Formats: sequence, C-alpha cells, structure tokens
Amino acid sequence: MAELAGRHAVVTGGAGGIGLACARGLAEAGARVTILDLDEETCTRGRETLAEAGCPVESVACDVADRAACEAAFAAIGATDILVTCAAIVRPARILEFDPEDWHRVLEVNLTGTFHCAQLAGRQMVERGWGRIITLSSVNGQIANIGRGAYACSKGGVDMLTRLLAAELGDRGVTANAVAPIPVDTPMILEAHGPQDRALWHAQTPNPRYARPDEVADAVVFLASERAGFVNGHILNVDGGFMASGILPR
Repeated sequence: MAELAGRHAVVTGGAGGIGLACARGLAEAGARVTILDLDEETCTRGRETLAEAGCPVESVACDVADRAACEAAFAAIGATDILVTCAAIVRPARILEFDPEDWHRVLEVNLTGTFHCAQLAGRQMVERGWGRIITLSSVNGQIANIGRGAYACSKGGVDMLTRLLAAELGDRGVTANAVAPIPVDTPMILEAHGPQDRALWHAQTPNPRYARPDEVADAVVFLASERAGFVNGHILNVDGGFMASGILPR
C-alpha cells in the first residue's frame, strides 16, 4: 500500500512508543518520514529500530518545548505535508500536591510544544494548499482522571487547539484532527501504571485491555490519507468503548 507516496510526514516523539508506531505506519503507507525526538541518542535508537523493520526514516533532535529549536528543526526538514504530534510527558500527582514546576513542564511539552509544531508545519502546509495535522490527545482530555491533572489539562487544551486549527485552516486545504486513546501499552505507560491502575482501566473498558500502539497508528494513517479529506476538527477516540460506557457490571 502506498497511499501516502510523495508525502512527507513529521512525527514528534517519533523515536518510541506511539510515535514510533505512527512513524512505521506512515512509512509503510509510502510516506517519507522524519522523526523528531529529544536528543541525538534517542533519534538514533528510533531510526535503527525502524530500519530493522524495513522502514528507513530521517531524524532531527528537537525539544518541542523550545521554540527556537522547533524553528530550526522545521527549517531544516523543509516541506511538511503531514504532522503527527506524539511528544508528551506525564507527571502523576493530585492537584493539591502538584509541583508547580512539574505542572509547567507538562503543559510546556504537551500543549505548547504541540502549538509550536502545528504552527510551523501549518504555515508550510498553507503555502502549498494541502496538509494534515494530527495531534495525539487522550481520553484524559475529556474526563477528570484523578492523579493525572496536568496531563488531562494539557490534552484538553490539545483538543481545543485541534478544533481551532481545523476552523482556521480548513479553507486553506489543511485538516486538523486528534486521536485520543485510552492508555496504550508503551514504555511510558508501563512506568506510570501499576497493576491496580491497569485493573481499574480494564474493569471500565468494554474491550477490557489497553490499546496497542499499532491500533493508534492505524487511525493516524487513515486521518493522513485522502480517504479522510472531509474529516476535520474531529477527536477520534481509540478506546475500546471506554468513553461510550458507564458502569460495567463484570
């Protein structure tokens, strides 16, 4: 399948987890892919992993929270057709105990970093009259998940930023949509979630498991394709029915 042949996709946080799966899915769909991640060592590791899977990609080291670094990265990358914003961090704590520095850093990376990349890539897309901006959100942006306050607020902000991009760029040939999964089996989640967290999520999800990275990537590839040309401003939950259900008597 080469439905994205001739397109250049940039994936932030592309060296691991969901970003790595998205980079692979886009490459397998025919896109030229550049991954952005925090440092050269991380980028190299991601490139090598993807190369072993038969998906050679390019990479640029970039902290998405650093505006100057983002500007330099997108200038070096050149024309971007598809942007997928996967770079994100989690700092668990309840609101009354939340460290203000941790709060600032989570919003800086997850929300402001998404803004930096979407603005810079969006300007390139508008110049050519075609583009796909796909933000990685979370069901945590739609619910008050105890102990995940900064992350939830950042993802709620990402949802609104996505809608604003859709409203402002739709008549310029650019769509913007978000993919919002429940927890995904990635190293970040394995570190953040213990057995009790996992049991609670499973108990309230009709399909009682976490999402797989490739399932999120499949949604991203669809939104990047011509098949999704009239899908704009949508928050696509990849959640096994979590947001559709209430109490589940197992």
